[in-house]
Amino acid sequence: MYIIGTDTEVGKTVVAAGLMHLLIKDNIRAAYFKPVASGEVQVEDRPTPADAAFVQAVSGFAEDIQDVTPFSFSDEVAPHLAARLAQRPIDQQRIVEALDALKKKYEVIIGEAAGGLAVPLDDDGFFMQYDLIRSLGFSCLLVARAGLGTINHTLLTLRAARGAGLRVKGIIVNGSGGSLLEQDNIAMIQKLGGIDDVFVLPAITPLCTAPPSALHRAYENAFNIEKLLSLMDPL
Repeated sequence: MYIIGTDTEVGKTVVAAGLMHLLIKDNIRAAYFKPVASGEVQVEDRPTPADAAFVQAVSGFAEDIQDVTPFSFSDEVAPHLAARLAQRPIDQQRIVEALDALKKKYEVIIGEAAGGLAVPLDDDGFFMQYDLIRSLGFSCLLVARAGLGTINHTLLTLRAARGAGLRVKGIIVNGSGGSLLEQDNIAMIQKLGGIDDVFVLPAITPLCTAPPSALHRAYENAFNIEKLLSLMDPL
């Protein structure tokens, strides 16, 4: 299952971490996979993709970082620019090889997109993020915001995903406080988007300092692991 979003910073990594926690807690051999990532942190004096580090801290997943994120860049900018600055073009074949290595070891792969759906992975726009997801064969979960504007952003992203040949199996509304506006947004997205399965994650503040136990409780309350597994297509 590939986690896509209506925009950058919408909560894809939070969702990926939550799903990984639930899968590992249920004794399912699951791997996190973010083939392209911008922005790194120091983990044991080693530059590590920030998103992979967060997922590992929350879920306990551990794997060779080169297989988890074969293209990690230090500059926190769009992938095509990060690759240009690092003078390291994003190679689709290397991504496929990394995914194949994970598929030999794990039952389930939780992939995560870099930014929004229509993100270029090269300077010419011939290799877009939706091209990569489609070529890898993943179905998708779409992460959306809860507040004002999310109906427009979510429906446009659904249309773009479907136009690109992607299978969106469900929507995760992230950061809901339960207001009337947010409840109506969720209902309208479900109705107009033609999506049966919509999950809601509450707002968790501050996320960066919340203990893993608080995050675990939020995920366990928001998601039914059996339902999520039923949405995942085999790779």
